[in-house]
Amino acid sequence: MVRFIHTSDWQLGMTRRFLSPEAQSRFTDARLQAIRTIGEKARERDAAFVVVAGDVFESNMVERQLVQRALHAMKEAAVPFYLLPGNHDPLAAGSVFLSREFTAECPPNVVVLDGTPIEATPGVTLVSAPWRSKKVTADPIAEACEAAAGIDGMKVLVGHGRCEIFSPDTESQELIRLGPAEAAVASGGVQYIALGDRHSRTAVGSSGRIWYSGAPEPTEYRETDPGLALAVTLEGDRVQVEALKVATWRFTEQPWDVNEAADISRLRNWLDGLPTKERTILNLGLKGTISLSVAAALEEILDHFEPMFAAIERRVSDTDLLVVPSETDFSDLALSGFAALAAGDLAGLSEGGGIEGREAGDALLLLHRLARGAA
Repeated sequence: MVRFIHTSDWQLGMTRRFLSPEAQSRFTDARLQAIRTIGEKARERDAAFVVVAGDVFESNMVERQLVQRALHAMKEAAVPFYLLPGNHDPLAAGSVFLSREFTAECPPNVVVLDGTPIEATPGVTLVSAPWRSKKVTADPIAEACEAAAGIDGMKVLVGHGRCEIFSPDTESQELIRLGPAEAAVASGGVQYIALGDRHSRTAVGSSGRIWYSGAPEPTEYRETDPGLALAVTLEGDRVQVEALKVATWRFTEQPWDVNEAADISRLRNWLDGLPTKERTILNLGLKGTISLSVAAALEEILDHFEPMFAAIERRVSDTDLLVVPSETDFSDLALSGFAALAAGDLAGLSEGGGIEGREAGDALLLLHRLARGAA
């Protein structure tokens, strides 16, 4: 019997454009902390080793400090880590795995999988398929499947890439072919195939022995089952795969209809009730038609909550909010002259809808807020 941890797609050094520098720093730290969490899970389950199935780093150009901190976290874990170069960090000239920073600091319990079969624990061999460039021109794991057939004992194949069943272009040469992979498992050529590239935990085929672990921390809104690692137990003809929660961050999408002040109040209560705001990246899909006063109340609430969250996004593709001024919106602001004329023109444009209408509504809202501040 052997038990090990399967993880992938750490992508240490990943950045997100919508994060402030402070939030980005915490986002980076969380991905480093995930290494320690994975180490803890491995020790708790008496796992013999950890395999990282590709994309350990976001690129081969990550900062020296990040490489050192990642290696130190793995050293502290006191569990063997086997790292597979993926498409983000291929084992090519200039590879982070060949860099002075990596080789000088690499502890004995961290091994880079370079395609050479390695006995990870007595009777269990890791057969790997590292990427050697950013692009491949053939099934990334086909050769490793063939090589595994000639090795005695249990074999765990560690690979990286997109399986054909998840690609709209099934003729692409760089896809992992399900048929040969399932045949390798069925024949006993390999006992388990640990895959990376897909950020959502996913079983491939029907054998229960081919899995994407998913990323240990989420990276996008529409991932399915991210934030996990897999504890894999191989015993005779049996395999058991257990999902282990690792993530502390989350991406949340929330559509919200806004048409009146009561909708703003409900939104405030919902935002107030969300836990761990500092580790939540929220995309609000606002839809509806609102007056300027309601729009101003909406902006005040979002301004209030935004510093509490890692980020609050309002993606254009998910937003359809039309600002149409009511008769009373400007009556108490005593606008005159150019400001009154501009408000009238913008109000007419906003009622037309479309991109121009939304832009006019935004301008009206700004005018309203400025005028209210001066009143």
